[in-house]
Amino acid sequence: MPVSLIEIAEKAGVSLATASRALNGKDGVKPETRERVLAVAKELEYSANMAARMLATSRTETICYAVNQRRAPLDVDPFYPNIMHGVEAELSRHGYHLLLSTIGDEHKSIATFKPIAENRVDGVILAGPDIPPRFILELKQRGIPLVLVDNMLLNTSIDTINSDDIQGAYKATTHLIEHGHRDIVALLGPENWASSAHRGQGYTNALVAAGLTPHLFHAEDTTSETGHVLLKEALNTIPNLTAIFAVNDAVALGALHALQQLQRRVPEDVALIGFDDTYFSALSTPPLTTVKVFTHEMGKLAARRLLTILEEEEDTYPTVQAQLAAELVLRRSCGCAFRGY
Repeated sequence: MPVSLIEIAEKAGVSLATASRALNGKDGVKPETRERVLAVAKELEYSANMAARMLATSRTETICYAVNQRRAPLDVDPFYPNIMHGVEAELSRHGYHLLLSTIGDEHKSIATFKPIAENRVDGVILAGPDIPPRFILELKQRGIPLVLVDNMLLNTSIDTINSDDIQGAYKATTHLIEHGHRDIVALLGPENWASSAHRGQGYTNALVAAGLTPHLFHAEDTTSETGHVLLKEALNTIPNLTAIFAVNDAVALGALHALQQLQRRVPEDVALIGFDDTYFSALSTPPLTTVKVFTHEMGKLAARRLLTILEEEEDTYPTVQAQLAAELVLRRSCGCAFRGY
């Protein structure tokens, strides 16, 4: 079985990035460290297989973009594909290629994740709040260049690109309050997903500031089916609810369909606001008021940050945690008679 760069790094007692620099003749490696890495590579006959082509160039010039395997197919959920297109656009400007992959339950260690185990990529962009934290931490511990998108880990310094979910949710909920609503519920995803937690926090902040009581309903996913289930749960608990803030457009559209089945009119009986401003939000009946997340720009920033990390000569560099402002997009589902909808 071919020896991987991970095995070289482990045996030499260095990070993956340092092992790669040493084998590729890059600067930023102490002479004694380079000699140790090369000795281990020779001992394990690494140069006879994968390193032969890697030594010809300094890098693979390929970046891995990975999402959780449980995500909907790319042609069904447009949120993460839009981020991916931003990543690809920025990489292409710098002569890099993108490798798309998924992370499933079988990836209990990065040793089973082929893009890394087989040294096919120079770094990884992980998109989504449902990437297992243990997987992220192992990548970081191995010194693999890494950027998170739509995710973050508490008490761990990792480069991240996110939307300002707290402020976006605050704007959306405040808008419903300004329409005169008092019984407003939030339909959210898992409490341990960063984006869901932050959007719930923004919703809560707005209600508390207005002297109102928050009503948060959580589920284990954020699909349209989630919207159906949570809407019914919310009505059983708050039967007189008049407005809904949903964690994303898929949940909002699921709630919309459930309300229509119950013959509750939107927005006349129940106002509704989603989050993300995906393609489908403007096509619903009524068109969905939502919070726009600048996904393409998030992807570009993630790629740009990862390329900057790759240019660093040392393994230590300042962590960047960037947030893009979110924008409220007014349509009819919130009760606004917005021109064009």
